[in-house]
Amino acid sequence: MLFYMLKFKFDWFGGGTKEDWWFGISPEGFGTVAMIINFTVSIIISKFTPEPPKEVQEIVANIRIPSGAGNATH
Repeated sequence: MLFYMLKFKFDWFGGGTKEDWWFGISPEGFGTVAMIINFTVSIIISKFTPEPPKEVQEIVANIRIPSGAGNATH
């Protein structure tokens, strides 16, 4: 994504024209493609890796809701 933006928006790496865009996707629109790829890779990797240990899960839960914080108001 960064390479694509630098190449076509800022004329780095030899620049390029509209005819050189990959699959006809503009540099601005390529961010959407990169986002979809990133989400897909993240989901696939999370399916093949084990859950974190319980103590790590508890640390994350305590960061989200600190002990003694009480109920939310307004």
